[in-house]
Amino acid sequence: MANVSQQMMRDLLDWSLGGAAPTRPAAWFVGLALGSPTSVSSSEVATGSGYVRQTAAFAAAGTPASSGTATNNAAMTFGPFSSSNAINGLIITDTISIFSGNIWWYGTLLTARTVLPGDTLVINAGSLLITLS
Repeated sequence: MANVSQQMMRDLLDWSLGGAAPTRPAAWFVGLALGSPTSVSSSEVATGSGYVRQTAAFAAAGTPASSGTATNNAAMTFGPFSSSNAINGLIITDTISIFSGNIWWYGTLLTARTVLPGDTLVINAGSLLITLS
C-alpha cells in the first residue's frame, strides 16, 4: 500500500515544508474495498454485509535501511460476513463510520479475496505494509 490521498498529500507538504501544522487523526481505521480505491473514492463494502471498519495501530518505521516502510502491529479481523463480497483493496481512514471521514492511504491487495457468508478476513500483524519510496 503506497498510495496517498489528496488529504495526505496536502498534509505531508504542509508539514515537511512548514506551510502549516496539520493535526494528526486521533485514531486510524482500515476498511475493505470492492473495487480499486482511489485518492477520492473508497469503493467500500456496504454495511449490510456484516462488515465494519477495524481499528488499526502501526509500528514505527524501520531502521534507516527500511525507514520508508511501516506495518500494522496488531491483527485485524473483518466479519463474519453475511453476504458474498469480492475484496480487491484497502483504505486507511480517520473514522470508524463507513462511507465517511477522510481516506489517508489506499491500495489494492496482492491477491483479491472473495468472502462468502460466514467467512472472516484476517489481516495478520505485520502483514499490512505501508511504503513510501
